[in-house]
Amino acid sequence: MKDFNIALAAVSFLLLASGLVYKKIKRSIGSEPILATLAGILLGPQVLNLLDMQDWGSKETIMDVACRLTIGMALMSTALRIPKPYLKENTHLQVLLVLVGMVGMCIFSTLLLKLIFGFDWLVCLLIGAVITPTDPVAAATIVAGETAKKLLPGNLRNGLSFEAGANDGLAFPFVFLPLLLIQKPGHALQEWLLKPVLWETGGGILLGLLIGYVAGKLLVKARKANWMSQASLLSFSMALGFFVLSFLELLHCNGIVGVFAAGYAAKLVLSKEEDVEQDNVQEAMERIFTIPVFLLFGLILPWHDWLAFGWKAIVVVAAVLLLRRLPVFLLMRPFLRKIHSWPDVLMAGWFGPIGVAAMFYMMICLRKLGMQEVWIVGSLIVFGSTLVHGVTSYPLAKLYQKKTGFRPDPKQGDA
Repeated sequence: MKDFNIALAAVSFLLLASGLVYKKIKRSIGSEPILATLAGILLGPQVLNLLDMQDWGSKETIMDVACRLTIGMALMSTALRIPKPYLKENTHLQVLLVLVGMVGMCIFSTLLLKLIFGFDWLVCLLIGAVITPTDPVAAATIVAGETAKKLLPGNLRNGLSFEAGANDGLAFPFVFLPLLLIQKPGHALQEWLLKPVLWETGGGILLGLLIGYVAGKLLVKARKANWMSQASLLSFSMALGFFVLSFLELLHCNGIVGVFAAGYAAKLVLSKEEDVEQDNVQEAMERIFTIPVFLLFGLILPWHDWLAFGWKAIVVVAAVLLLRRLPVFLLMRPFLRKIHSWPDVLMAGWFGPIGVAAMFYMMICLRKLGMQEVWIVGSLIVFGSTLVHGVTSYPLAKLYQKKTGFRPDPKQGDA
C-alpha cells in the first residue's frame, strides 16, 4: 500500500505541476514523457529506491496493461483529431507513409542492429519490427495543441497523426512474423497469415470500424435528444476506447488497430458541435495516461545491461534515430503528395518518436519468448528517442516555421 501511495502521489504531482505550466512545457525543450521518465528513475531502485516494480509482481504484466490503456487512449484521441475528409483526400500519401514507410523502417532498423550487435537475423528483425511504429503518445507533443497549430501546417500535422495512429496497430503482423518464425519455424508463415494478418488485424479493423460507426451515430442521436450532459464527450471517448480494446482482445483480435479504426469511424459521423468540443477532450485524455506509463518505464530501465554494451549503446541510439526513418522519407519524397517540400520531408522524416507502442510489443516478446535482448536494446532506443525527440520537437518546429514562413490561417481550420 505504501508503494501505491508513493506512485499515486508522484503521478498526481506531475499532472498538477505540468498542468500549471502546460503551455510553457509545450514551448520548451522538455516534455511530459521526459519529466515522467526522469521521475521514475529518481524514485526507482537506482536512485532513491522508493519504488521497485519487482515487489509488485510481473513486470511484463504490469507494463502490458499500462501500455494497452495508454495506447488505447492515445489512438482514440489521435483518431478524433484528424479531419473527417482527410483519409479520402490523402489515401495515396497514407499508403506510402504507413505501409511503405513501415517496411522501410523495419528493414533499416534490422540492418543497423545486425551491423552493430551481430545478433541472429531473426532477433534483429524482431527488434526492428518492435521499434518500427511511430508512437502517438510522444508524437502528440509536436502535432497536437495550440502550439503545434501555430508552428506546423495542417497537412504535416495530420499526416504524422494518421501515420502514428495507423502504424501502431499495423505493426502487430510485423512483430509476429519473426516472433512466430522463432517459435514455430515449420508452420510460422501459415499461422501468421491466418491469425495475425487476416483475423487479428483484418478482423480488428473491420470490427473497430463497425463499433465506432454505431457508437458515433448513437452519440449524435443522444445529443440531439438532449439526453447527455455537456461533459459527456470525454467519458464517451474513454468508454469507447476501453470497450473496443477489451472486446476485441476477448475475441483474440488486434485491439490496438481496432481502437484507431473505431475512433476514426466515430469521427466521421460526429456533428460540428462534437467536433468543436473534442479539442478540449484530446489533451486531457493524452495527459492522464502518458505520465503514469513513462513513470513506470523509468522505474525498470536496465541500466547495468546498457552499460555492458559500452560504446555500442550510444552508437545504436544515434544510428536508429538518424537512419531508421529519415532515409526512408528521403527515398519516398518524389512520390509524396502534400508533404513533398524539403522542410516537410525533413521534419516528417526526423520526427518519428519510438515510445509506448514499442514498450507494448517488447512486453509481448518477453512474455512469449523471454528474450531479454529485445527488452534491453528496445528500452535503450525508447529511452534515447524519448529524450532526443522530446528535446528537439519544439526547437525544430520553430525552425520549420522560420524557414517556411508558415502562418496559420484561422479561416481554413485544420484540414
